[in-house]
Amino acid sequence: MRKYIYPLVVVFVVAALFLGAAEVRADGDYRKMCMSQKSDKMDMDKKLFSKCHMILENAKELGLSAQQIESIKDLKLKTKKDLIVKESEIDLAALDIKTELWKDTIDLNVINPLIDKKYDLKKEKAKILVAAMAGIKKTLSKDQMDKLKAMHDEKCEMCGCKRMGKK
Repeated sequence: MRKYIYPLVVVFVVAALFLGAAEVRADGDYRKMCMSQKSDKMDMDKKLFSKCHMILENAKELGLSAQQIESIKDLKLKTKKDLIVKESEIDLAALDIKTELWKDTIDLNVINPLIDKKYDLKKEKAKILVAAMAGIKKTLSKDQMDKLKAMHDEKCEMCGCKRMGKK
């Protein structure tokens, strides 16, 4: 009888450990998804796409028209494409800078314009994101924005995160 009980106990203990670890991981993933969780450290692009996702997921509750839904989808897609292009240009500029730094002698007349180019691209990327956020706000009515904020606050209460100083 003992030879059957010990393996069963081991199986139950291992299963309990796996289930406990999965529950902790799931809770951590949900907290990461919350838009305001550590909002100071969340990138602007993640904030924008989280907001778009939340709007599209709750389109019926917000009372969005088909035209508003299409507008937000188009804005999201266009922004994502523009960001991909900007990121690749930034990466290429960074590689050009690294290439210049690997040389035996560093020519400041060559490297300084490359640094300027890299940060000009980052500035353009930020402007693209801000324009997309403004586009979302233009698409939604005042009532829809208020409903969205209320939904977000409710979600934050559910997951236990706090909106950093925004109440």
